[in-house]
Amino acid sequence: MTRLRWGAALWTLCLLTFPAQVIAAAQWPNPYSWSSNFISDLGVTACRTFDAGTHVERYICSPGHLLANGSTIANGALIAAGAILLWSAWPRQRAGKTAMSFLAAGGALVMLVGFLPWDTHPEAHDAAALAQALMQWIGMAILAVALKGSTAARWASALTLTSLALSIAGFALFIDAISGGPSISLGLGITERLAFDTLTIWGAVLGVILLMTTPGRRSTTSNQEAVPGSAPTTPTVA
Repeated sequence: MTRLRWGAALWTLCLLTFPAQVIAAAQWPNPYSWSSNFISDLGVTACRTFDAGTHVERYICSPGHLLANGSTIANGALIAAGAILLWSAWPRQRAGKTAMSFLAAGGALVMLVGFLPWDTHPEAHDAAALAQALMQWIGMAILAVALKGSTAARWASALTLTSLALSIAGFALFIDAISGGPSISLGLGITERLAFDTLTIWGAVLGVILLMTTPGRRSTTSNQEAVPGSAPTTPTVA
């Protein structure tokens, strides 16, 4: 399998973080609420009531916190490694490489989120999560520019821009919900997952697109990887 296909496969594997979360949530003695609890609650190491007296007060007890945090670390590693392997996979390579730099940095920050459970390092955890979102948003915006080429690339660009808009909108709703605004009726967990899980799903879907459009072996006439719709000497995605 080529370097580009390995990178695409790694991004697709990011979906494994969701079954890991489901397994961790199933271990809660009191039911985990997908609408009211934060994603980070799955990785909290203590059992008690948090944020008492606020709009986001909730009881947390997550026996599967090691699995939840481990899946977050693995998710970040897959994002970062995939971005490195996909360094030259884009029609506009200068923009593509810049985008991959931001996405790799975002992946490293996702790993940091997993290494810093919210209850033991709340400020560092939140700062890493915010920085990760910013890095990925910037990377996605630049990647949308880099995806200027064939029809397949335009579809990937549209996917990227739509996912970017959904994630930013979700984050705005999430901040409003935390502050007790009208968005709290949607659920803290739902707004947070719209902001952050959209990024994971986007990367996985883009990985599938790359797997479908990238050849599985090197061309016999070139030592570089190519995909349909690109010049045979340029390693770009369709």
